[in-house]
Amino acid sequence: MYSIENYIDNERFNNQFGGIHNFLQIIADNGYNEHFHWGRFDWMMSHSYLDIEMLTKNAVFRDESSELVGAVLYDTRYKDRWYILHSISDEVLLRQMIDYATENDISTTTIKANLNDTLLCNLLEKMGFEKQYSESVLEIDLSQNLSYRLPEGFYLNDKDSEIDDWQWSLVIYHGFDHEGIPEEASDEVKEAQKHLKISEYIKVFAIKDGEYTAHCGVWYNYGDTAYIEPVVTVPEHRGKGLGKAVVYEAINRAKQRGAKRAIVLSDQEFYKRLGMTKSSEVGTWIKNHK
Repeated sequence: MYSIENYIDNERFNNQFGGIHNFLQIIADNGYNEHFHWGRFDWMMSHSYLDIEMLTKNAVFRDESSELVGAVLYDTRYKDRWYILHSISDEVLLRQMIDYATENDISTTTIKANLNDTLLCNLLEKMGFEKQYSESVLEIDLSQNLSYRLPEGFYLNDKDSEIDDWQWSLVIYHGFDHEGIPEEASDEVKEAQKHLKISEYIKVFAIKDGEYTAHCGVWYNYGDTAYIEPVVTVPEHRGKGLGKAVVYEAINRAKQRGAKRAIVLSDQEFYKRLGMTKSSEVGTWIKNHK
């Protein structure tokens, strides 16, 4: 049996955060974990949609030497609640992690599992889970610099330029098709969002007349894999190639730091038109409790 350590105090960035963050970085290039990159964890913990009351349900699993070998994590407030990430493929560990997720849901347990993770998927099926649907992890090779053209009057922010926080919030808000002005975040969310300013989160904006019109964020620190999240273009500037420009520039900057590929969890045709191809599929496994 493996020891279980729960996240404590319903606090986003407590003393345990760094350990989980580092664990996810170490396993980022392991194909069956690629659907939950460390960047997704960091983004999630900074997000206003994070279900704070569920934080203590997050758990890490340690072996006899106290090494962290697995994590059961949930994602914001979405229905695809649980992710099972692990550095070793041990049936005892995986069964224990599945049981943990099941015991922490009242009526229905939903687990995301990469279809390349054959041991985990087989166990889910044996333990009464049904795969409802799947989605893709797309990737693009970064062996070559990717080129793009900007429309006249547009430019991209320099690597070291200061970012306008208000313009940043507006391009995200309008890029996700919200109208008007975003509500002011709570003090707790404002504090959490300071984490988004880490240097490992590469931020590229397309700008015209001082206004941010498109944005791509890419999470990269070391290893092979950079993670794309999010990509937005405000409605009035769509169809001009700005999305392609900010994505290509952001992953080019990750390449300059050492990334060999970039991934995104999406089936959108937009990414396929950029040359991204399927790396793996992620199944959504559901068990209804009787």
